[in-house]
Amino acid sequence: NNLKLNFGAGTDQVRRLFSMWGRVQDIAIGLDRVFELLDLEPDVQDAPDAKPLDAVRESVRYRGVTFRYHGDRVALEEVELEAKVDTITAIVGPTGSGKSTLMALLLRLFDPEKGRIEIDGRDIRGITLESLRSKISIALQENLLFGTTVRENIRYAVPGATEAQVEAAARVACAHEFICRLPQGYDTLLGERGTKLSTGQRQRLAIARALLKDAPILILDEPTASLDAETEMRVLANLAVWGRGRAIFLITHRLSTIRRAHQIVYVAEGRVVEGGSHEELVAREGSAYRRLVEVETALAAAGGAR
Repeated sequence: NNLKLNFGAGTDQVRRLFSMWGRVQDIAIGLDRVFELLDLEPDVQDAPDAKPLDAVRESVRYRGVTFRYHGDRVALEEVELEAKVDTITAIVGPTGSGKSTLMALLLRLFDPEKGRIEIDGRDIRGITLESLRSKISIALQENLLFGTTVRENIRYAVPGATEAQVEAAARVACAHEFICRLPQGYDTLLGERGTKLSTGQRQRLAIARALLKDAPILILDEPTASLDAETEMRVLANLAVWGRGRAIFLITHRLSTIRRAHQIVYVAEGRVVEGGSHEELVAREGSAYRRLVEVETALAAAGGAR
């Protein structure tokens, strides 16, 4: 019996050693990969004569922009687009049409193969990366919140922001009211990834964080996807006022959001198919945007009938 016990204990130790060895190997491989990534030089770098961007006063413009990720698959082709300061531009189109790629190129995560992107007439390849990205703020549909206070989550990108600035951003994002109802208001600790909040509340905090950066270019990717109709209208009305002196891009599928834009750009298969206001595009016989509106309206009516 003692022999069996000793043998069993010995095999358990061997299993634990093998398990520990496997974990050590996983960690070692992971660290190798981490250091490999840290050693990588980014493909996009400052040009030797790059200069800072002080302000955005006129527009963001795409001139004949063509880009491909791999091989012969063209993501964008001969894109012409201008978004003026003081306007909201809605980028719409099917999944995979190139909407997010347009914004990735504006951030210079990649450079176009052909053509150029200009801010106030300057090719962004002649602007320092740090100053370019400091002038752009982003709120994504997949928002990331941290297990700290509401206030610290909002001012994550602007650690030195004052309480008044944090509150002002929260008010524009229609988050101030629900924050005040939390147990400790802005000092309420959130669970990991903000699990104590609803999806719509998390989305409004992500918008407030983007607004707090006070950048002249704002990119919102499905910014109101989880908001009810009334809150969505309030947020968009606030953004229209806040956006004076700024260029705002909305990547969205919601017609109620699209209608509030000053111009709508419809992208399909990497090309800008058409552009104009909601009224102009709906009045255009056979337009892609008109078909989208007709389909969405029919689906909404069918849903209401049920």
